[in-house]
Amino acid sequence: MEIPLNKIPESPEERKALIGELIKEQEEIFAISIGYLQRLMIENLIDRGYSLNDIEINKNYKVIVSEKEKFITSVDLLIRLNDKTIFAIKCTPASIDSWQRFMLSFCRVVEPYQIPYAFITDGQEGRIMDILSGEVRETMDIPRKEDLLKHLPSLSFIPYSEEKLPKEKRILYAFDAIKCCPTYNI
Repeated sequence: MEIPLNKIPESPEERKALIGELIKEQEEIFAISIGYLQRLMIENLIDRGYSLNDIEINKNYKVIVSEKEKFITSVDLLIRLNDKTIFAIKCTPASIDSWQRFMLSFCRVVEPYQIPYAFITDGQEGRIMDILSGEVRETMDIPRKEDLLKHLPSLSFIPYSEEKLPKEKRILYAFDAIKCCPTYNI
């Protein structure tokens, strides 16, 4: 892969610094894109009947993998109704495919129960994942608040299997450590 540096470096150190600057610029553009997508998603949720009190932004969770391995993970948006997290939402300008497994682990691990639904979007395409059934639907339509409230009594808030939980935490840890392999081109 050729990286345009806009000048010929005079030393390996200068080349490394120029590449570092280019990567930093790309990361800043990526972060701005995520913020823009979050704002669009919040506006969409408000249009669908949710209030700002129903939405948590950039919620952090501490996950303990082992006595020596702990990490903080987060997701862009959460929808909480009746003191329960119903949806975890990931906004990404990168491939939504690369975030699907991350969101599955996230929803299984971070709360004492499995978060029933995940939504991943790049602003153009979206996917809703039913965490308990494994069903994945291509859609940009998160249910309206009134519809979700009607459906709430039938939702199961069950913990993930104790035997499988350590493995799922390690999967989340791995994805979080590499930030789910951003797949945009530098």
